[in-house]
Amino acid sequence: MHRSRLAWPSVATAGLVLALAACGSDSDSSSDPGGSGGGGASTLAVTLTDDGCDPTSLTADAGKVTFEVTSEATDRAEFEVLSATPEILAEEFLEPGKSGTYTLSLDDGAYQIICGAPSNTRADLAVGTGDSASASTVPVSAGLQQAVADYTAYVKEQAGALETGTKEFTDAVRAGDTESAKALYATVRVPWEAIEPVAELFPDSDAVIDSRADDFPKAEADPDFTGFHALEYGLWAQGTNDGATVDLKALADRLDSDMQELLEKVATLTIQPTVMTNGAAALIEEASQGKITGEEERYSKTDLYTLQANVDGAKKIFVLVTPELQSANAQLVDDLTAQFGDVEGVIAKYETAEGFQPYDKVAQADVDQLKTGMAQLSELLSQISGSLGLEVQEQTGS
Repeated sequence: MHRSRLAWPSVATAGLVLALAACGSDSDSSSDPGGSGGGGASTLAVTLTDDGCDPTSLTADAGKVTFEVTSEATDRAEFEVLSATPEILAEEFLEPGKSGTYTLSLDDGAYQIICGAPSNTRADLAVGTGDSASASTVPVSAGLQQAVADYTAYVKEQAGALETGTKEFTDAVRAGDTESAKALYATVRVPWEAIEPVAELFPDSDAVIDSRADDFPKAEADPDFTGFHALEYGLWAQGTNDGATVDLKALADRLDSDMQELLEKVATLTIQPTVMTNGAAALIEEASQGKITGEEERYSKTDLYTLQANVDGAKKIFVLVTPELQSANAQLVDDLTAQFGDVEGVIAKYETAEGFQPYDKVAQADVDQLKTGMAQLSELLSQISGSLGLEVQEQTGS
């Protein structure tokens, strides 16, 4: 995962929660880092460290909860609030030494806070009923509810295809059939890349299935480097990075196991409208800033498969919400249709009967055009939530 996916802030993360209040000093809450401020308003202090969250246990009243977050991590770190579903309620990124204040409206229940990578030590947040009413949510039209239902079915369908393809891929790895495994690698990953708009609804699976070497202290040589990209390294470049070697068969077994855990999570997945719509914009922004450099498939050079799958996954969401969006903002529909066409046109130049050409065969002028086109596409996608009347998050930071 991590653009490493945790390394790139999103223009769309501000809309990942339905009911959020503006933050600042207007709260009557206490500054107690581990407790309730009373009256349905709480202020919680959270520190991001290289190991995870400090403190690791927090409580708050239902209602308005303000997080005062400070980063003491050595690298850019993520602050993320997850509900028990899980659903991402906030996702923010802080540079070392920086701080930010983020206010959410939370109902009773158990929540988790991620500080840095999903594998870091998390904080448990227990929210109990206070004196004020819990947050209201934005009314969702029947048409948008249907779009969410259709998209949920699409995610489950893609997950099923991912399971089937992964098993064929890992069987080839275990059999020592390196050439077959290489031939399968890019297409096997397509369903995963297509559902990445909601990948952080299952962050633990994302971390073990799709992490890159950059996410680990010892890079390719790190024992925690697993998943598709660890296998990619082993198939194409084993031993070329500081002598790092991998056990391909063990990684194949681990990927199968991690894939089963992912499927169990997807089977009970609940997707909120803003997670879906903002996820499309966030993914394309990530692609325009990080994946466009070739960092994603750095060993195999199969980046065009990944970029096309990301575009297809975002476009699926756009198509599903188009009937609602047409009546709310017809111009945005026209602009998005044209921009998707522009981006797809550049990628299509490098598609052959056998598949996409290696990424190092793409002309720099086309890479630059893709970067600009996908950045524009992300900006347009980020307007969907507002056009559909979904509330966005306000925040302050330093």
